[in-house]
Amino acid sequence: MTGDMTHQSKSWLLAGAASLIALVWLLSPILTPFFLGLLIAYLGQPVVDRLSRAGRSRTTGVLLVFLVILIALCGLLLLALPQLMSELGELIERSPAIVDYLGSRVETHLTALLGAGAIEAFDTRMLKDWMSDWTQIQRLLVSGGRELFASGVAFFGALATAALTPVVAFYFMRDWPELIAGLRRVVPKTVLPRAGALASECDSILIGFFAGQFMVMLALATIYSAGLLALGVKGGLAIGVIAGLLSIVPYLGGAIGLVIGLLSALYQFQDWFHPTMVLMVFMVGQVIESTVLTPWLVGDRIGLHPVAVIFALMAGGQLFGLVGVLIALPVAAVIVVALKQVLSASSEFEFGESVEALSDQADPPIVTEATGPDEEASTSEEDSPSSKGSE
Repeated sequence: MTGDMTHQSKSWLLAGAASLIALVWLLSPILTPFFLGLLIAYLGQPVVDRLSRAGRSRTTGVLLVFLVILIALCGLLLLALPQLMSELGELIERSPAIVDYLGSRVETHLTALLGAGAIEAFDTRMLKDWMSDWTQIQRLLVSGGRELFASGVAFFGALATAALTPVVAFYFMRDWPELIAGLRRVVPKTVLPRAGALASECDSILIGFFAGQFMVMLALATIYSAGLLALGVKGGLAIGVIAGLLSIVPYLGGAIGLVIGLLSALYQFQDWFHPTMVLMVFMVGQVIESTVLTPWLVGDRIGLHPVAVIFALMAGGQLFGLVGVLIALPVAAVIVVALKQVLSASSEFEFGESVEALSDQADPPIVTEATGPDEEASTSEEDSPSSKGSE
């Protein structure tokens, strides 16, 4: 009977998980501010708890947390952001000239390969064909109007997300104990201890991951900015900070920073030495991140294979866009921990231990020397009690 109830509980658990996944899939377009608000509340609620234990109300604690965040943002805007925006604006202003310079270099090489008039003839023929195709022009105008409308919808969606996220974070942070108590009431008492252990393990993993990843981002931004400024690359501070901040997504920050740094150095110095040194700066940064920063500050907290990391990032981006990419790895880590707990709780899935036990039992005895029948008989006679008694 107990086994039937256990099997029934597992069936209900799997059905509930499948329903939750389907609900998240259906509501993914509107869940972004709730996920962001939940993340902010999760990171800020330890401070609110300390203030509450010190005698402050949770509403006052939440307001103090938001005040500290606002002061930090204002300090960043007043101190570091003007220099950063200046370099970023200069980099944006130089981008058309960089594109023209690269286009002229490519055209020079193609002209040397294909001939003097090949590029001009190709461009003229393509332009005439395009201008004579009115259907193509109409299709282009329609697609442009659709993209403009989509961009307007996306803009208002971003504004709604920015407006709703602090409100959701405020209520989540203020009512965090009530939310946890409600979850505890929903969980059956038979699995409550295991659910508490799972929540504690996930909490330690997430706190360590976020704190360590933040330190890695700051360290990479410092390394990239110092290296590019030492080379004299214009906009080096902005490029380094952008690459460091985007490194919260694996492989993204280094790739974007490298491309921007190479183009800027190639246009500014017009040689191969400085772009090569830019490449060396980012290679050194990646080596330091993989061998020193990540093992020391983050450690193997996620426990995912690189292919699983790439899949998690792509799945998060497909479901929730940029926010999904940002939260993909922590969510994947929680899912992995939950699966390990579920598999370890069920004896039906303990394949590893049983295989090891069987392999230990199946080891044949080690025979070092072959013995003949006469030697075995003499040995048995010597070890027998009668022979010992006669002696």
